Amino acid sequence: MSDEIAVGTGPGLAMLSASAVREALCDCARLFFAATGNPSILRFDTSGGILKRVGAGEQQDIFASALEPLLDLHKRGLIGAPVAVGVSRIALGVRRGDRVPDISTVEKFKRVLVDAPAFARGDPAGGGTAGNHLHDVLVRLGLLDAVKDKSILRVGGYKVMAEVAAGRAPFGLTQGTEIAAVEGVEIGAWLPDDIQLVTTYGVAPGRAPRDAALAAAFIHFISKGEGASAFARAGFAAP
Repeated sequence: MSDEIAVGTGPGLAMLSASAVREALCDCARLFFAATGNPSILRFDTSGGILKRVGAGEQQDIFASALEPLLDLHKRGLIGAPVAVGVSRIALGVRRGDRVPDISTVEKFKRVLVDAPAFARGDPAGGGTAGNHLHDVLVRLGLLDAVKDKSILRVGGYKVMAEVAAGRAPFGLTQGTEIAAVEGVEIGAWLPDDIQLVTTYGVAPGRAPRDAALAAAFIHFISKGEGASAFARAGFAAP
């Protein structure tokens, strides 16, 4: 899956998006182009990666990420004020039609991981929200060493689920919105509430977008206008 997507031609809006927001944001960019004729170029990283890149001085017109790091960047004066656009949870994804492991309790979740020949999850070194949370869960449950050799680590939930789609892992663990966006896989089950993570995602303008009025119009389109439905279609709950 490409790490850069152009919608229309020309400079337009430059966006940097977390993997979990990718499908919805691309849908919004296409809808915005159809409605206004304004093109976009979208690039992708993890929420943690975006935090580091902006902290190092990177500028974009629009940022889309987990809301917490966006709020941190705004407090530091590095980006404009973020707006919440959707809520996501972590799920177990399987190839469409495959048997779904029972992870309805924490004990069953532990047993599934121990018994699995392999599974895919986000590499915590990449700074992804789901990858970091799952690493912490494995530490808390005392499973990190037991599953280290069977964990297929990838940066970004789309790449996690690509391993499942290709048959290299029987299941993957990542944001439900990332599972729903990958062809050939589906959400099998949500993590139990005791180890679940509910993440609010948001969008924000850069500190100095090249066209501040256009950036503001796009954010309004996402949060209040026609684009808001794209987040619901991508599996986000309302913030």
